[in-house]
Amino acid sequence: MHPRTGTQISSAFKRLAWSNLAAQSAEQIALAATPILAVIAFGGGAGETGVLQTAQTLPFVLFAIPAGVLADRLSRRSVMACAEALRALSLAAVLALAALGLLNWPLLAALGFLGACGTVAFSVTAPSLVPSLVPTAALAAANARIELARTVAFAAGPALGGALVGWVGGASAFGVAAGLSAVAVVLLSGVREPAAPPRPSRHPRAVNQSRRRRPRPSAHPSTPFVPDPKILSSSCASSRRSKRRRSVGRRSL
Repeated sequence: MHPRTGTQISSAFKRLAWSNLAAQSAEQIALAATPILAVIAFGGGAGETGVLQTAQTLPFVLFAIPAGVLADRLSRRSVMACAEALRALSLAAVLALAALGLLNWPLLAALGFLGACGTVAFSVTAPSLVPSLVPTAALAAANARIELARTVAFAAGPALGGALVGWVGGASAFGVAAGLSAVAVVLLSGVREPAAPPRPSRHPRAVNQSRRRRPRPSAHPSTPFVPDPKILSSSCASSRRSKRRRSVGRRSL
C-alpha cells in the first residue's frame, strides 16, 4: 500500500508498523487476562482487581515524561526494543510462575507494573521514530497505519484475551501475549534507524566562549551627540523667562 502522493513507504517502516501491531495486541491481551485470572485463580475481589488495574496504569503517570526524555537522548529503535523485551519477560514470568504453582496476585500486580513500564516507553517512542523512516510526503499515510494498528489491537485484543482465558486458561493467554511481544522485538531488530543529527553543545564553557567572541560595543562612539532642537528651544525660552523675572524684580526694588 502506497500513499496518495505515490511515494513508496520503506521496508523499515513496514517492520515498525507490524511490530507496533504485535506489541499493542500483546498489551491488550495481557490487560484483559490479568483481572480474569485474578478472579478465577486467586478468588480476588473488587479490592484486588483495583490494585491490579492501578499497578498497570501507574507507570503511565510516573514514567511518560522520563521515557520521552530517554527517547530523545538515545536510539529510538533501541529504546523500543528494550521496552518490548521487558514486557515480554514480564509476561513470560507470569507464565512460568503459573506453571510452577508459585503465582499469586501480589506477584501478578508487580509483574503487571513491570510490563506496563515497557508499554510506556514503547508507546511514547514509536510516534517519534516514524518521521525518520518515511519522507515528509508519506508521513500522513504512515501515521494512519500506526493508528490503524493501534485501533485494531484495542478492538480485538480484549476479546481475544477473554476468549483465550475461557478456552485454554489464563496462563496460556499470557503465553500468547509473550509470544507477540517477542515477535515485536524481532521485527524491531531489523529496523535501521538513520543517524540523528549532532546536538548543539550546551556546556558552560562553550556558552562562555560564544559570549566572549561576541563584539563588544565601543566605549567612545564615533557618532557625536546631537541634541533635539525642540528641547533646546524650550530650554532657551525658559532661561529667557527667568532673566526677565529677575530684571523686573530688580526694577521694583
